[in-house]
Amino acid sequence: MKKSIYAFILSAMILTVVSCGDKKDPQAIQYLDNIRALYEQGEYNTALQQIDSIQVLFPKAFQEIKDALALKQEVRRASDERQITSCDSLIVIYQPKIDSIKKLFIYRKEKDDDYGVYIPKTVSSNTPTSMMLRSGVNDNGSMYIESVYIGGQLHNTIRVSTKDGNFAESLSIEGDGFVFRFSHMGKQYEIIQATSIHDNGLANFISTNIDAPLTVTLKGKNTTTFSLPNIQKKAIKDSYQLSRLMLQRDSLATAKDKAQMRIKYLDAKRDSIPVVLPNSLKQEE
Repeated sequence: MKKSIYAFILSAMILTVVSCGDKKDPQAIQYLDNIRALYEQGEYNTALQQIDSIQVLFPKAFQEIKDALALKQEVRRASDERQITSCDSLIVIYQPKIDSIKKLFIYRKEKDDDYGVYIPKTVSSNTPTSMMLRSGVNDNGSMYIESVYIGGQLHNTIRVSTKDGNFAESLSIEGDGFVFRFSHMGKQYEIIQATSIHDNGLANFISTNIDAPLTVTLKGKNTTTFSLPNIQKKAIKDSYQLSRLMLQRDSLATAKDKAQMRIKYLDAKRDSIPVVLPNSLKQEE
């Protein structure tokens, strides 16, 4: 008799659990429908955010949570496919601009160098004959500005200023690869290279104020000042423009590659092929 009672109670408990599990939450259903609508409208980022919230908002809506997680993969794929299309369309715009401005430069690459440099044709002499600022753009799009002093002064900072007192000043430049001191034909040369690490807004300042008189001050153990000629201002502006275009194009290419890798990962996951996606390629949650 007791066994029958226990069996009856156990059956009742199972039925209760099953019936509770089968109970639908109208709010969770509506929430999932809203996510689907966002997906269909192309609002992928918002859809992903809401998918990540459904488990917190409706912890017992197991079927809706499961459906949302399945939908998440499709949303990610659609988002990445749009990213690829967008990158392709922008790269097509950037590349002709890059090719056009490169005509203002010569390309140099020494035999033992890992990369080449685009040098403005107007200031491309290997041996400068006077104090100056000159610039170049590396293969990877990074730009540098070099200050050239003839006479042996020790300086480590480049400042460029306008008559009204506005200025931009590089960070202190020290160390091998950035400071070059040598003798040539009886003259002492000092060349300091301000890369993107040291630039501190210098290239942008010159490019923005190209039509204004600019004064260069080389600061260090001694201080030297000279006016920046128009030809040098123009060369720096061209370098700055080329650098920005190359960096933007390369950024688009990188974003496209990451999107393609994420799609490949989703395909492999769908086909049950074990693939580990690097953290650098994961979409932000």
